[in-house]
Amino acid sequence: ALAPRPALRPASPGPGSPPTPEDEGGYPEKGSPSLAWAPSADGSIWSLELQGSLIVVGRSSGRLEVWDAIEGTLRCSSEEVSSGITALVFLDKRIVAARLNGSLDFFSLETHAALSPLQFRGTPGRSSSPASPVYSSSDAVACRLTHTVPCAHQKPITALKAAAGRLVTGSQDHTLRVFRLEDSCCLFTLQGHSGAITAVYIDQTMVLASGGQDGAICLWDVLTGSRVSHMFAHRGDVTSLTCTTSCVISSGLDDLISIWDRSTGIKLYSIQQDLGCGASLGVISDNLLVTGGQGCVSFWDLNYGDLLQTVYLGKNSEAQPTRQILVLDNAAIVCNFGSELSLVYVPSVLEKLD
Repeated sequence: ALAPRPALRPASPGPGSPPTPEDEGGYPEKGSPSLAWAPSADGSIWSLELQGSLIVVGRSSGRLEVWDAIEGTLRCSSEEVSSGITALVFLDKRIVAARLNGSLDFFSLETHAALSPLQFRGTPGRSSSPASPVYSSSDAVACRLTHTVPCAHQKPITALKAAAGRLVTGSQDHTLRVFRLEDSCCLFTLQGHSGAITAVYIDQTMVLASGGQDGAICLWDVLTGSRVSHMFAHRGDVTSLTCTTSCVISSGLDDLISIWDRSTGIKLYSIQQDLGCGASLGVISDNLLVTGGQGCVSFWDLNYGDLLQTVYLGKNSEAQPTRQILVLDNAAIVCNFGSELSLVYVPSVLEKLD
């Protein structure tokens, strides 16, 4: 199931030239499959979201595209808007695009099913329906603009998250805004940071946390718009932010990962990271944290801050920083390690922590 699909691989630049953001989605090289990302005339890819078998792409040109992840084909795209798409939310059949000019576009994804053999595989009722929608390649997919909020922020939107019927934006204007997802109505403007917003977390329980260039973390009450706590977390930008039921986990440009008590805002402990690995972390369960290092990933007991195990991804002499970690549903993790992707299964000893 993990076999690479060449159709979705951005064409790589020629030998000797390091890839730059502008090169992503460049012209396909000789011999590459005809199903490839559109050429760079359409602009660099600034944001990506995946749901089921569909990928939504936001480009620097302002174009929104919906791609089929299985076929590698472009299913539909929006009209050009001159302002690039800095962040995306793809939730059920709703797509929200945040733009460099501070505006928000709300789209609905409409599918018109055509009769297809995919719909008649197996006996009826034999399997439960998949958790994520899988669209057959014969479905007609259309993207319809339903609302626009022209000046959601005065400056570019840098963070966008949605959960529990709420959409949260963070901007370079130092504020966050909370919108109702169904009608794009702005409920609150949240003020409490003295720098641009760099990270936002919101979940189904309406817990909202934000981090900024000021190194601070704020916790907010989404129902009232009031600030619950304010923590001076990092020297420099907060680079990522996540929560478990009992704690808040933050990372910063200072290569520290800090764990905070969610109810009191008190720091429990910090983990010093290798240079350049500070933002790579993932939560496997309420008790288990995975962090990246030079050529390795480490597993930690969140309750006590104990290092449980370190897994090395290659020869020590070729240690590369682990820059991104993605936790999969089956307790495996995928990490971006040098120029490779590594798949690591969580050691069974650790899973017993649950």
